[in-house]
Amino acid sequence: MDLLALAPGAVGIALSPLPVASVVFLLGHRRGYASAIACTAGWVVAVAAALVLAVVVGERLPVRTAGGSSVQAIVALAAGAVLAALAVWQWRVRRLPDGSPSSTRWADVVERVGPVHGFGLGVLLFCNPKAIVLALTAGLAFGDAGPGPGEALAAGAAFVLVAASTTVLPVVLVLAAGPRARRPLAAMRAGIARWGSVGLVAVLAVLAVVQLTVGVVGLR
Repeated sequence: MDLLALAPGAVGIALSPLPVASVVFLLGHRRGYASAIACTAGWVVAVAAALVLAVVVGERLPVRTAGGSSVQAIVALAAGAVLAALAVWQWRVRRLPDGSPSSTRWADVVERVGPVHGFGLGVLLFCNPKAIVLALTAGLAFGDAGPGPGEALAAGAAFVLVAASTTVLPVVLVLAAGPRARRPLAAMRAGIARWGSVGLVAVLAVLAVVQLTVGVVGLR
């Protein structure tokens, strides 16, 4: 199993500003850290479930089309096109009508989320075109490699660990630092509120280039 084939999908999912922003805002929640932990757990479970589903789909797809083209390369090209379209759309809606960053609206919504709904929020955050497309490309990599059970389990665990790392690490650091984390958290929240939308555009653009490159190389 070539772990490098899973890297674009895992890193792309990890670089999802919205779940990271949600966890960071919830860590500063007046109700404590319970909401952030629940949201992180929901995100991890969603990543793992999506990978399993993508592997099942990937195993049922042919390696090549009737014309001899690589199915994985075609999916990569399609994924690149979707990500590029999302980048363009996100750039156009990055600001609210009053000129403020669109991420401020999300911050206001997250502030009202309690621990009970935190888990559902984490799962819901994964239900977006970018994450689904990247999970599918990873599932196709599993299907092409045909790993054994042990190798597949290890590769899947590595994928989930990388993909969920950006939401897990803030929780771990804050729990370890305690009250000393308040100032860094405030700075992170301010930065996300100001630059979160632009950061998402940059991530989508980079991922689009990566997937398009993978697709073009695969077809050659």
